[in-house]
Amino acid sequence: MNRYLSGLKEVFFFSLPLIAGQVGQMLFGIGDIVVAGRYSTEVVSALGIATGIFAPFVMVGLGLTYAVSPIAAKYRGQGEEKEQILYTSLIGTAAAAFLLLMVFLIVIFNLSLFNFSPNIEALVYSYLKICSISIIPLMLFQTIKEYLQAFDLTYFANGTILGFNVINVGLNIVLMFGLWGIPELGIQGAAWATTFSRTAMAILIYIYAQKKITSERSLDRHLLKEITKLGIPISLGIFVEVLVFSFVTVIIGKMNIIASASHNIVLNLASMTFMVPVAISSAAAVKVGGEFGRSNNDGVLYYALASLSITFLFMGFSASCYFFFPESLIKLATPDQKLIEYGSGLLIFVALFQIPDGLQITLLGILRGLGITKIPMLITFAANWLIGLPIGLYLVNSRNMEAAGLWAGLAAGLSALFIGLSILFYNKYRNLQAVKLVS
Repeated sequence: MNRYLSGLKEVFFFSLPLIAGQVGQMLFGIGDIVVAGRYSTEVVSALGIATGIFAPFVMVGLGLTYAVSPIAAKYRGQGEEKEQILYTSLIGTAAAAFLLLMVFLIVIFNLSLFNFSPNIEALVYSYLKICSISIIPLMLFQTIKEYLQAFDLTYFANGTILGFNVINVGLNIVLMFGLWGIPELGIQGAAWATTFSRTAMAILIYIYAQKKITSERSLDRHLLKEITKLGIPISLGIFVEVLVFSFVTVIIGKMNIIASASHNIVLNLASMTFMVPVAISSAAAVKVGGEFGRSNNDGVLYYALASLSITFLFMGFSASCYFFFPESLIKLATPDQKLIEYGSGLLIFVALFQIPDGLQITLLGILRGLGITKIPMLITFAANWLIGLPIGLYLVNSRNMEAAGLWAGLAAGLSALFIGLSILFYNKYRNLQAVKLVS
């Protein structure tokens, strides 16, 4: 019990700056939505759709970087300091980011295939053609951030994210509405604000890392292969999950302007609370990865249980808030009464999947620390695309539930994902214990 409580305390305090950083990342999107909500409902809708289209590419890129911290933590646990990890990771990240950008540009120039209304399509295009380039500095920033986490250096990176939230909101106001002699740019102003902020953040964290960490400027092909082998399944797993949400966003975007705008507000609120278990998942990957490197099975279990406990408590609290105070939460984003009424109905379904959603992302971090990413990717695909989405489409087409039906389907899929990952972790830990007994 003492070891468990110690692990609980350690994970909690290690997670705090990560939580601040993850919430800060999410606040970038919410800041855009809030400012856009004061600009026009049409821009809110277009901004949400544009983010939904861009998100799968961004998350694929970030997924590659999530392999860096557990690998670095594992080597630290084994007593090895691989000084080539940072440089090797940055080279791999830069190449992957450029490739993703090229693919995404093809999507941007074929937006007509989505059959949006002409006004929405024009707004989405004008945003994405500017903001797309920001995927490169975003991925480089995250790579360095992940590496620093393995060395318990978490405050600067996450503090930088929070600081640039203020800058980003300020730039949104100035550029979207056109203040101080600057022309009114509308949705393009939001794109320029995001691109500038991400670029400046990448430059600052690189300078910080060079001062704090001794790194060798050489490419280690073995490390690059290891990072790629672990990172690609992480990326694909994230991709298939985010793609479901993006697909749902596109479907709702074709319903009506109220459903689309309400969905985008609710999605941003749900994503903000989701950032907390995402941060705990990152902490779990580092802590479990370190214990796994030391071949300490008890440590693996204690950190896993501690991470899951913290996630359960927080997501239980957030579910209660969504269930009992939906209208008050929607009002934070918009004064439009129609959006408040429609969005409040959607938040009920968000409340239903808070706990399983938080636990599944935490389990993914735990499994990442153990070097297990391929099977979780397959479970993620099955839960979201073979269970969640079909249920959602059925409720939309057969029960006329509109956006609420799709959110109900998402809840079912995420619950199935939690169950599948729980079984996988249980079996993996049993195998670790069996190997220990044999040896």
